[in-house]
Amino acid sequence: MFYGWILLATIGLIYMICVGAGFYGLSVMMPAMIDDLGWTRAEASAGFSLMAMVLGLSGPLITSLMKKIGPRQTIIIGGVVCAISAGILYRYHSLTTYYFATGLLGLGLTMQVVLPGTQLITQWFQQRRAMALGIFMAFGGLGGVIGAPAFTWLIAVFGDWRPVWLAVGAVTLTASVLSAVFIRNSPEDIGQKIDGLSEADVKNNARKKGKAARVYKTKLDWTVGEALRDRNCWFVITAGAIAVTGHMIISSQLILHARDLGIGAVVAASALGVQGLATTLGRLLAGLLGDNTFEPRTIFIFGISSELLGMLLITSASHSTLLYAGVVFFGLGFGLGLVSATTMFANYYGGKNMATLLSYRILLGTLLGGAGVVVCGYAADIFGGYNEAFYFYSVLLLIGTALVIMIRTPQHE
Repeated sequence: MFYGWILLATIGLIYMICVGAGFYGLSVMMPAMIDDLGWTRAEASAGFSLMAMVLGLSGPLITSLMKKIGPRQTIIIGGVVCAISAGILYRYHSLTTYYFATGLLGLGLTMQVVLPGTQLITQWFQQRRAMALGIFMAFGGLGGVIGAPAFTWLIAVFGDWRPVWLAVGAVTLTASVLSAVFIRNSPEDIGQKIDGLSEADVKNNARKKGKAARVYKTKLDWTVGEALRDRNCWFVITAGAIAVTGHMIISSQLILHARDLGIGAVVAASALGVQGLATTLGRLLAGLLGDNTFEPRTIFIFGISSELLGMLLITSASHSTLLYAGVVFFGLGFGLGLVSATTMFANYYGGKNMATLLSYRILLGTLLGGAGVVVCGYAADIFGGYNEAFYFYSVLLLIGTALVIMIRTPQHE
């Protein structure tokens, strides 16, 4: 049996539980922390923004670390870092400590989720890379489906948000254990080949596909410098960062926005879960269709357009039905765009430096998203709601859609 499938299930489970605990856990606990500690929305949102910014800014550092010690060990260390952060948030409650701990949480999550997971997939899968990426990222979407309602329920059970941070620490340490037991950095570590095939099998499959291949996949590994000199790479990076910005805004502000609209906390949390479910579906569809059926660029166009429609519905939602419709379109579009944009890095520029190129997209997305979360918080404090900020972000999504339409298959120098 090809061990890559066991590895894929493991890194998918790690992605799901860590995103569900760290990212969505903070989203759900933030309103309770605002009410309990007397913070403004802007002050609390700054902590979420800081976590997200560290997630992106530390990307190049984490890719360098992975090259030295491997993804497996990086994930193990990340779980310890996240657990320390959760312990601090449980015990200490000043704004300064909150910012320090959320930044530390972002560092730990960077070491546990997207970057090591995508690097492992490129090292284990080639012919079914888009499908593997779709499955892997679908697990991340399930983190929202499970995490948001689960942590809302835990807050209700304990009657307090503080003990829930201990659960976050336990979850991230569990991910470290899973990495230590099941993850192997490359097929060669256990005597296998990429995709579980021999070199002769790979060549035979390539000949069978031949000219009938519908999806472009380069046979070269571009250097990072060569890729960054290609304008198409920057179109993918920028449009992907804009799409991710919306995910950060909705994940951090949806419950507060719904409360402003007069929608109850349980319905708002379930809407966040529905958004995660739609994201999961979008990621799976992009993975299933992006290997041999549709060019990832085409999927990306549909995805970012759907995200734009969902954002407009969420902004103008006057009741729960419109809110649910909005999060479905938004989540589906984000899922389609996330996987297709990530696949484009590998298809256009090769798998060797995919994680490094992805870290640049994460870096820009983090800067935009971090600023967006804080701006939305301030806008809500000033205007008494999120409409102005959400409409402004919709214009950015329209720009992102135009950038994706402009993408063409790059030619190596």
